[in-house]
Amino acid sequence: MIHWIAVISRAHARIAAASGFLQVCHGKAGPLRRTRAGDEVFIYCPREGMGAGDVLKRVEFRCTFDDDCIYSVEQAPGFTPFRKDVSFDKGFQGVAIHDVAGLELTASPQWGLLARRGFFTISAHDAELLRSHDRAAR
Repeated sequence: MIHWIAVISRAHARIAAASGFLQVCHGKAGPLRRTRAGDEVFIYCPREGMGAGDVLKRVEFRCTFDDDCIYSVEQAPGFTPFRKDVSFDKGFQGVAIHDVAGLELTASPQWGLLARRGFFTISAHDAELLRSHDRAAR
């Protein structure tokens, strides 16, 4: 299993959670092709809206890929993004990224540059820290 971070606004992440899909990097297929069924994804929401709204800096959702099928959907005229189906962890409460001590991800002050990629891997250590921080908050 590979552990991923998807950087998505909270508004868009809520749509994905309600619909059971994940769409990353403005709908590009390439990042999704690197994933496999069972891979775990934490959705990091830097802001409420895409480039606007309240600053959040929170890991808001956790999900896993259901299968390896990538498909496209016409979301708007001229915009046909690629998606994969995921199952969301309905019990995941979310956490402010800086509230999780010991993350390798945020150890570098330049970690925000990595987040600009929009979709990237994290270590199993960081994934476990995010899951255990969530369990402790319940």
